[in-house]
Amino acid sequence: MTIAYDATTRLDKVNAQDAARLAQLHPAFAPDGGIPGDASLGAIAQATGLPLELILTYACGEIHVKVHEGQSCGGGCGCSH
Repeated sequence: MTIAYDATTRLDKVNAQDAARLAQLHPAFAPDGGIPGDASLGAIAQATGLPLELILTYACGEIHVKVHEGQSCGGGCGCSH
């Protein structure tokens, strides 16, 4: 089940797994990153300069890497599209 987040979602309402994913995106999202829990994801996007769409997509685990036809996605995955 994917949880829907938006610009008004407070950081303290993001579930733990998604918050950990966000901390990988930017250190400000880490528990000791200094952002108060009542800060909205929209406000954090503005403060960090990250696009809101990136934050929302990353939090939901919906980042997908597009690979050009005939190229590998790298990382040793062995796929070729």
